[in-house]
Amino acid sequence: MVPMIRRLGRFAVPLMTALLVVGAFSALPPGPAAGLACLGSAGFAVAIFWAVRAGRAQGPPLRALALASGVLLTAVAAASAGIAAVAAPDALVADVPLRAEIPLVSLFFVAGAFLVGVLHPRQARGPLTRVRVALDGLSLALGLVYTPWLLVFSAGERRGAAITAILLGAPAIAAVAVTGLHAVRQRAALLWCGLGTGLSLVGLTALVVALDYLGLSNAPMAAGAAAFAINAGAAMIWYGTVRVHPDARPVPPAGTDPSSGHPLLVLPLIAAALATGYHLVHDGRLDAVTIVLGVAGVIVLATREYLTARTLRRHAVHLADQGDRLRSLVFGSSDVALVLDEDQTVRWQSPAAARQFGLSDHDVVGRPVSSLLHPEDAPMFAEHLAARTAPHAGIPAEPFEVRLRDGFGAWRSTEWTVNGPDPASPGRSLVVHVRDVSESRKLEQTLRQAAYVDRQTSLANRQGLRRAGEPVPDTGALIVIELTGMPGIIDVHGPDLGEAVLVEAARRLRAELESTDVPARLGESRFAVLTRCGAVRAHLLASRLLNVLSAPYTAPGTVAHLSAYAGLADLTAQADIDEVIRRAGLALRAIGPGRPGAIDWYDHAMEIQLVRRSALEQDLPHAIGRGELDLSYQPIVDLPSGRPVGVEALLRWRHRSLGTVSPTELLPVAEDLGLLGEIGQWVMHWACRQLSSWRLDNPDLWIAVNVRTRQLTDPVFLAAVNIALETHQIPPSALIIEVAEPDLMAVRDDSAHRSAFRDVVAHLGQLRAMGVRTAVDNFGTGPTSLSQLRILPIDFLKIDREVFEQPTARAGQTGAIVDVIVKLSRQLGIDVIAQRMETPADLETVQAAGCRLGQGFLVGHPVPAEHLEAQLDRFRDVPRQDR
Repeated sequence: MVPMIRRLGRFAVPLMTALLVVGAFSALPPGPAAGLACLGSAGFAVAIFWAVRAGRAQGPPLRALALASGVLLTAVAAASAGIAAVAAPDALVADVPLRAEIPLVSLFFVAGAFLVGVLHPRQARGPLTRVRVALDGLSLALGLVYTPWLLVFSAGERRGAAITAILLGAPAIAAVAVTGLHAVRQRAALLWCGLGTGLSLVGLTALVVALDYLGLSNAPMAAGAAAFAINAGAAMIWYGTVRVHPDARPVPPAGTDPSSGHPLLVLPLIAAALATGYHLVHDGRLDAVTIVLGVAGVIVLATREYLTARTLRRHAVHLADQGDRLRSLVFGSSDVALVLDEDQTVRWQSPAAARQFGLSDHDVVGRPVSSLLHPEDAPMFAEHLAARTAPHAGIPAEPFEVRLRDGFGAWRSTEWTVNGPDPASPGRSLVVHVRDVSESRKLEQTLRQAAYVDRQTSLANRQGLRRAGEPVPDTGALIVIELTGMPGIIDVHGPDLGEAVLVEAARRLRAELESTDVPARLGESRFAVLTRCGAVRAHLLASRLLNVLSAPYTAPGTVAHLSAYAGLADLTAQADIDEVIRRAGLALRAIGPGRPGAIDWYDHAMEIQLVRRSALEQDLPHAIGRGELDLSYQPIVDLPSGRPVGVEALLRWRHRSLGTVSPTELLPVAEDLGLLGEIGQWVMHWACRQLSSWRLDNPDLWIAVNVRTRQLTDPVFLAAVNIALETHQIPPSALIIEVAEPDLMAVRDDSAHRSAFRDVVAHLGQLRAMGVRTAVDNFGTGPTSLSQLRILPIDFLKIDREVFEQPTARAGQTGAIVDVIVKLSRQLGIDVIAQRMETPADLETVQAAGCRLGQGFLVGHPVPAEHLEAQLDRFRDVPRQDR
């Protein structure tokens, strides 16, 4: 119901106006009826006031209120004049009929209200445009004065009200009409408002003249025309104020005013010409006022046309300049512009098509655009065009990449951008810009390849391996190979040979692989192979690759050698390729560089061990400062009496989270980190300090300290021993330096460092020369020959339990070996210590062989210093029976 009422409300004002006009003309004489009929325009004024109050008025509220006030005042004045014509037809005001005086007076106020409304907002114009607008107003005003003067006043009675109305109304009409036509800001609304206000002023002026000359035969017709003009003007003002949205476009450049060519004076000129012809035919002459008005009008019109011509010329220059710029852009642009019609047929192409793609107009114009595209891309591009040309699509213009066949038959990668309709024929054409991106795509491909390929070897890099391994299959393996010896080649033969060897290694690697395998380079001298074969074949492949990569590398004038070892990890769905690479790297690290040709597989236990090793490496440098290193002491006893004659200092690391770390695990880490010397000096000083305390009550007690061969050959080692002895006042003979047999034999068998064994022997001799006694620890666990004992400057030989333990099957053989070792040692002046004794059978065996000193859990566990002191106190009064 409410929407229906609103729809009927739209027709209320026109219906009310029509009823008033019909009713007035049917009930009253034509003159008074015309005045009352103008009251219908008041409905439009009320509608404008209501729109302003409801917030539906378009544009500034001040303009709407001023225009509505002028319309309402016009309606009231015209209706009052009609009433005066009926009620007091002979009433005069200063010799002017009251019926004409009322609209004449209101004409001043109506013109002022209309001018306020039309002139708001202020229009920004250039100087030349302002002069031309003023001349347009003056020309129109003269034309509006000339015609009624010629028809009404030149030959008949001249009445003051009519003359005043024409002289006042003509400039006002000209001002509002010209302002509306020449509007720059809010042009659409002001065009309706300007014409409506001009028409209202024309009607009000004509009403004054008609009511002033009400007795003439043409007066009723003029009054009716005036009523129609007033109501029509009010309707136009209402439409421009309420219905037309203001045009907020920016101000056009100087010289490009779009109203320059409006035929503004056509109607006044035609009216003036017809009036002049009619007057000359009937009267035959023109009075002086008419001639003056005509001459003035001609002069003003000529001036106006001159300025209009200049404006149009400036506009033409501006358009030519813009055209030249557009032409230079189109002809010089690297992008190709195409104009497509409704069925996607090419109607025009820019000259860049011939330069960029070798396509002439004959090849393109008139053909469907799909014929230029790759068959796979044409349907998708058609959908793209349809989506962006659909009504109210609102989809932004985004480049669409398709392949275009150029004039030479080759496919080129291009980007097509839909830029909307062609301004020359909107709604029936479409502008598309085409850009050649072939070189960009080739560059992207080259950069992408560079991102996944190692530049030096042309193998896949880590990114390429990651890309080839995603997703990781359920079967297969990753082989990681480390080449050793490359720094030596570079240092000796230079970087050029090193690079050549590396490239040759990559070539050998690639030559040994199947087409499904992926070789890669992961580091300076580290390679990887992603293979899809199973574990057995992957192990065989790794062995073959190690043999190939370890073969000599021949170069002009030299031969280079490399060694290699490999770590393998399974490809599993539970681990991505980065995790597999990490696992294979852990397997490689578990091997270490000291085992060329070795192959190892990753397992979880290995990772646990390596994680533990990593934790030790991180914490060991801070262990001394934190007080985590400690010594425990195991007694070495005289077997017949059980009396302790010496102790062995055993290093322990009490780690905060890993617990107690033995020397077997600690010392290799310290050696790799370069901390062996620092830890060895700490052990030496702490052991000597403890021995110095014990010797106060046990003056014959001695202590044994374990050292490694690398520590022994350190140039500062002898000085450190001497400083420790002097600092703690220990006689040199009370200190025994032990070297483990496996460590000693590893130095002897190292072909790369054959002089190291001689250095070890020399340092042992220097220790004996200082008075420090020496010993070989764990004898029997390595390949040491008994003949080696003749060249080693040692005082003690600590035989391991592996030598003297007595399994039932070989008891006699074991006893014979111990007898030989003990007898030979006595002949060489070496004391024998039975090490790691655990059972009474061990004690029986070594004593039967003549061994007098022993060490092991059977006679004493490694204990802290305070616990050992209690054991020493028990044997303080027992006489010594050792030599």
